Amino acid sequence: MLVVICSPIKASSFKWNMDGSSLGKPGPSSIGDVLQNYYGIILGIFSMSTGILESNETELRVVVKAIKISASNPLLHHKHIIIESNSFNVISWMNNPDNISWLHHKLFSSAKRLTLCLGSIIFIHSHH
Repeated sequence: MLVVICSPIKASSFKWNMDGSSLGKPGPSSIGDVLQNYYGIILGIFSMSTGILESNETELRVVVKAIKISASNPLLHHKHIIIESNSFNVISWMNNPDNISWLHHKLFSSAKRLTLCLGSIIFIHSHH
């Protein structure tokens, strides 16, 4: 049985719940996201293999993918977007760019540029 526990969403917000997995350092990796609206209605789901990566890069790639999808969808432009991940490192980097590893700076920078068309975006660490 799969149990998903998510933080609540405010009205007119959209939330991505995500996870990335890497079997090794580095190892075979994959990512997945679920987008839902205020009412908890699932608006989109994706998952994909990301090749051979280490866990921090895998977790950062899932955040970047959610931002890319949000930025490419005009219905999400100028909306409040919540990104919730269980990766403490990645959420710390997104909230405090001065702490990002130089290895991940290029990927991080591309994600930050894409957030400009979104109304607001917050990054939340989930403990699940």
